[in-house]
Amino acid sequence: MNELNIVKQQKKDLREKAKAARDAIPDDVRSAENEAIVNMITGTEMYENARHILTYVSFGSEVDTTALIKKALRDQKRVYVPRVMSRESMEFFRIESLDDLERNSMGIREPQPDPAMIFPYDFHISLDSAQECLVIVPGLAFDKDLHRIGYGGGYYDRFLRSFQKRMAIGVAFNEQIVDKVPMLGPDEPVDLLVTPERAYF
Repeated sequence: MNELNIVKQQKKDLREKAKAARDAIPDDVRSAENEAIVNMITGTEMYENARHILTYVSFGSEVDTTALIKKALRDQKRVYVPRVMSRESMEFFRIESLDDLERNSMGIREPQPDPAMIFPYDFHISLDSAQECLVIVPGLAFDKDLHRIGYGGGYYDRFLRSFQKRMAIGVAFNEQIVDKVPMLGPDEPVDLLVTPERAYF
């Protein structure tokens, strides 16, 4: 087995292990830790100064982003959430309410693909600083060097690589933090990792 295949197998094994650990978190613990993560993010000057919030919409046992989305909308941030357009493409569309979302065939909530609401390229240039645009990034496992492993589609790696003027924030329960995430060349780290107890940067 060559090195590439070894890393792919390591990532596959880690995905299974991390998802099982995340699924096993008791509901009451998960609820308290979700609240702690959201409070940690929204209590920062970085969040206060952000004009645009790009965030995944939580599914299953993922860190719940519902409260974060609701607060960002109340705080009059521009909130964008992703929609998978093809096997290679993911786009973010602006929402004004959680009611703007619809469930896809897998049960994941996605925005309507309205061209008028798509995250526009000119924001990449007009932002005065990366901190004005926060991208909340999901993952199955993270390490303290800010490397992450997702579900294997590469959507966030491609998006983060194409858009550098942003602050990418990984969110995870303590059970998802590992010593070392196996990495391949295209894998993109996050800029900040927030857990219920602390942040890594």
